[in-house]
Amino acid sequence: MVTLTPATAISLVRKNLDEAGLNESVMYTDENNDNLSFDDLVKKNLPEAINITHLAAPVWLLEGNQYQFSANTRPEGETCEILPDGVLRFSPSKASNFLRLVAFRAADSGIVVTDALNEASPEGRKQLNPVIRGRHDRPRLVRSQGEISPPRFSYYTLKESSYGSGTDARGMIAVFSFVSEQTYSPQATGYDISRALRQNIIDQLTAMVLATYKDQTLQQYFQSRANSFAE
Repeated sequence: MVTLTPATAISLVRKNLDEAGLNESVMYTDENNDNLSFDDLVKKNLPEAINITHLAAPVWLLEGNQYQFSANTRPEGETCEILPDGVLRFSPSKASNFLRLVAFRAADSGIVVTDALNEASPEGRKQLNPVIRGRHDRPRLVRSQGEISPPRFSYYTLKESSYGSGTDARGMIAVFSFVSEQTYSPQATGYDISRALRQNIIDQLTAMVLATYKDQTLQQYFQSRANSFAE
């Protein structure tokens, strides 16, 4: 991932507006004549624009951070265990600020999973049946209903030869990467983004700024651009 600074975001939003023939200086007051700081507006909306774009983008455009389970301590919310039937159940720490899964792979499988089934969905409920549930050669990942922060996942399933008494569950996770939620801070010097989504994020941010200033036509234009992802 790369860092997008507030200063860069402000510069790129201004560039968008200039290219659209709109000078942001005319937008410093709203319809109630309240003074608005353009720079502050961009800064405050930047994390939300990043999160919206990361949630909407195709998974192949996402970059994530590899999560490392703690060796000796257990941060709040973190779990990692193998159930008797070979289901691998885990969750990252609450501090990881999980937003969206990028990739998961168990150590005994060569297959990468990039999406998680909802526990209450028909496919999710199928995993409760040991005959038709996922296996190491066609694995399924299920996200528990109601577990939001942090989320809890169940992986179906490990090879029988991969688990047993004394097996370290952490060692059975080869890849677990995800995008973290970004939160606004006045002191923030930058936010993590997937590099392929930089322009989409700037267009989303531009649309959000224009929504504040009630410019519906240009807002829709930039929103459309924000939702157009590279193939």
